[in-house]
Amino acid sequence: MKRADLRYPSESLETKGDAWSQWSSLPMVELSALETYRFVKAHIPGASQRIVEVGCGNGYLTLELARDGHHVTGLDQSPEILEVAEWSRQAVPEPAEFGTLSYVCADVHTWPAKEGSFDVVILNRTLHHLHGFQSLLAKLRRLLTPQGVLICQDYAYDRFTEQTASWVYTMQRLLFLSELSATNPATTADEHASIDAFRTAWFERAEKREHRLNRYDEMMDALCTTFRQQLISWVPYLFVYLGNELRPLEPEKERALLTFLKQMEAHLIEQGSIQAVGFRYVGTVQA
Repeated sequence: MKRADLRYPSESLETKGDAWSQWSSLPMVELSALETYRFVKAHIPGASQRIVEVGCGNGYLTLELARDGHHVTGLDQSPEILEVAEWSRQAVPEPAEFGTLSYVCADVHTWPAKEGSFDVVILNRTLHHLHGFQSLLAKLRRLLTPQGVLICQDYAYDRFTEQTASWVYTMQRLLFLSELSATNPATTADEHASIDAFRTAWFERAEKREHRLNRYDEMMDALCTTFRQQLISWVPYLFVYLGNELRPLEPEKERALLTFLKQMEAHLIEQGSIQAVGFRYVGTVQA
C-alpha cells in the first residue's frame, strides 16, 4: 500500500489479501474506513481540537481530521506504515482550513509527551493488540485535559459465539457454493462438524500467536476503570472478513453484496441472534 486517502480511494487500494483490510475495494472503503471516520468525527467535542491517534497505521484517519481543521498527531511503531501516512499527506495540496498534522514513530508506553497535551485520544482497532494496556490507558488519561475524550473502536475476538460462528460459516459457505468466493470453510462433509472446526480455528489463530489478542472483558474493564463511559455499542465487523474473501466483482454488485452482509449483521446483532465482535466506546476524563 502506497497511499491511504478517503478522498482518493481508487488510488489507495491494497492488492494483498488481508482478511481485515478496509482498503480492498471502493465499496469496502465506503462501508468500513469511511464509516469509521464518520463515527470518530461525530464524537469530537469541538473545533480545532488537539488529537492524538495511538496506532495510527496508514494515517487515513489523522489526515482527514487534520483536513477538518484539527491539530493532529499520529503515533505508530512501524516506520514502514508511517511512510504510507506521510506520502498520503504529501500527495495532494493541503486545503486552506487544514489544521496541523505530524507523525511520531515511537512506543506509546515510553513516548515522552506532556501531560494534558491533548483534547482527544483515538484508538482505532489498536487496543486488542496492545499489552500492558492498563498502564497504557492510565497514561493516555494523563495526556488528556480534564475535559478530554477517548474514542475507541475495536475488535473482541472472544465474543465469537457458536451462533456468530454459524452465521459467518453459512455466509462464507454460500458465497463459495455460488462461486463468488474461492474460500470454502467446510473441512468435512458434516456441516455441524465443520462449524465446530471453523470456530476452533478462529480461537486458535487469536490465542496461539506470539502475543495473544486481548479479550473483551479485559479491555472493557480497563476502559471503564480509567474513563467515565459515555457510549458503548456493538457494531458490524465480520462483513469485512466475509467481503475480503470475494472474487473480483463489478463495483455495484460488490457494493450491493457488502451492504447486504453489513445490514444483515447489524440486524442480527440488534435482534440478539448473534453476538457482535466489533464494539465502539467513548469515555471522558470527567463525568
